[in-house]
This record gives sequence, C-alpha cells and structure tokens, in this order.
Amino acid sequence: MSNFINVLTGMRPEDGAHAYISCTEDVIAYPYYRGAQRYVFVDTPGFSPILASQKVAFEKIAEWLAATYRETRLQFNGVIYIRRITETRRSRFERTSFRICANLIGNEAAHRVRLVTTMWDDPQDGSGLSAGVDRENRLKEEQWGSLINEGAMCERFLNTPESAWDIVHGLGVEKKESLLIQRELVDMRTPLRQTTAGMEFRESSTSLGVLLKRLYGL
Repeated sequence: MSNFINVLTGMRPEDGAHAYISCTEDVIAYPYYRGAQRYVFVDTPGFSPILASQKVAFEKIAEWLAATYRETRLQFNGVIYIRRITETRRSRFERTSFRICANLIGNEAAHRVRLVTTMWDDPQDGSGLSAGVDRENRLKEEQWGSLINEGAMCERFLNTPESAWDIVHGLGVEKKESLLIQRELVDMRTPLRQTTAGMEFRESSTSLGVLLKRLYGL
C-alpha cells in the first residue's frame, strides 16, 4: 500500500511504504467508506529500473485493468500519478515510466489524471521550497507537458489526510472514464504488445537495453 493511501485512509501501512522503491508488488483494490460515500482506491506496482521487473509490473497492471473492465466494465474517477519533488535528476528511466503510464491512460482520460508531487515536507537535499518549485515547473513544462495539454492537472500532496482528500475530492465521484489500455485490450481485442502502451514499453526497453550494452558491455 502506498503512503498516499495510508495517509488518506488511516489504514495500517506496509513495511516500506515510505521507501524510495515501491513496496507494492501486485495490483490491490482497497474499499473505503467516508460517511455514506464508498471509494475504491487501487494501488499498483511501481516501475523498477530493472528491465525484468518493469515487464512484470507492466503486465500485472495491464492484465488487472483488462480483467476488471471485461468483467465489470470498471471505469475510473481518476488516476493519481505520484512523484517525489526531492528527486533532483530527471533520468531516462523516469521519463520512460511516465510515457508508459500516459499511454496506459490515453488522451481521452487525461482530464481525470492528477500529477501529484510529494515530500514537500521533507526537503532532504536542503535546497528548500524554491528549488522544489523550480523542479515542479520544469516537470510541468517538459516531462508532463503533453498530458497537461490534454487536461491533466498538477497537485501537491503535503503528507496530511486533508491534503490527500483535497486531491481525491477534486476528481469528484460522478464522472468516470475507461482507460486506453482497457479499450484496446477488451473492446478492440488488441494483443498487449501491440497496444499503444505495449509498443512504448517495447521501444523503450529495447533502447535502454542497447544503452546498457554500450555502457557496460552487457
């Protein structure tokens, strides 16, 4: 379970919920009631820099999304993409992971996406708020720009329940969207490797593999 869901619901956190590497290994749905309103928060595995782990995470996410859509026509009020504002390097891996996620979602559902930065309360590099704001602006202008242009919005998670619920409430509970990967796999019966996200994953994996061979002779 991610730290965001821990703080949002008050559920007991898993070991490693605050770690820099995702502790979530499977796609898990967490039902939660707030007053009379029922929510279901879905936690997914994070993409690892290791190619084999990336493939496993990508397949688990895609298979779960397809299965639930096929069985129940599951749609989403929103998708929350989380990134630590303390990360100073914009690595090739991070850019690739974001592109894969964007292609899982698709442009039609982009307005249901919240691009959330975390760890504003923990400036580990000592650079303070202004450096975090600079990083946030660069993300908006560069890496996240294409999804923002399609309607995605940026938010800050301040590690409090109030902050988490502000993000969730901003998505509302009435409007829902299916994701591109769901429509491709189920409605269009496209093989996973030929979906938009699948082709992005294959291309990025091949490029990264070539780069590793050049650097390390792997």
